Amino acid sequence: MKRAFAGSVPKEFSSPQANEDALALSDDGQRFALSDGASDSFNSKLWANLLANKFLDDPGLNAEWVGAALADYAAAHDLASMSWSKQAAFERGSFATLLGGEYFPEHRAVELLGVGDSVALLFEADELVCAWPLDDPERFQDRPSLLSTVARHNDFVAHGDFRTKHVKIIQLAELRTPRLLCVTDALGEWALRSLRDKDSGIFDLLSLQSEEQLAELVLRERAAKRMRIDDSTLLALSFECEERDGLPVS
Repeated sequence: MKRAFAGSVPKEFSSPQANEDALALSDDGQRFALSDGASDSFNSKLWANLLANKFLDDPGLNAEWVGAALADYAAAHDLASMSWSKQAAFERGSFATLLGGEYFPEHRAVELLGVGDSVALLFEADELVCAWPLDDPERFQDRPSLLSTVARHNDFVAHGDFRTKHVKIIQLAELRTPRLLCVTDALGEWALRSLRDKDSGIFDLLSLQSEEQLAELVLRERAAKRMRIDDSTLLALSFECEERDGLPVS
């Protein structure tokens, strides 16, 4: 698994430091994570970064995993030094999505974990193979599940159906040139609408070569009111093929 492209366009183009999306890829190319911090949170940028990087260290998200992330988040703040208004905001919590993946080359498969509305799009050449956890642009109107720094909001992680709802294995063995595009919600909604409407936008996304081109695409689509104004992050992954019985396989 190799990073073919990674880039992000902030909601406020003049304030890249305010970008609340986080992207992480392990040094060995086996794991990746994308997290989108909710803008109405106290410190969602830190929370998103903690979640993304924790997934690289340990992809086994469960109640204990979340508890350890909460401890790291709490340790990064000094409540005693905060004003009462910041303390109140801290107690209301931070929220973020998490889209993570682990590649198993021996099985030619990727195990995805998805909480929230960041989306993975699997392509073969220019054809969409699958989209997950959302595959319909209208679904972005729903309120997504999010990981929170308030423990009670994460009760769904301990439910018996958590893995059924939030984990998916995608097989690459039958694909010759698979590409996996991982995107945060504004870009994901736009991409799925472009695919549904069969317009040229998705081909522009697939052909990106630089962060400048990503910025041009996002700003153009925002100006045309085809894309919501929000932090927009893209991670594109490619998978090497090996020869087996004279035929290429992923």
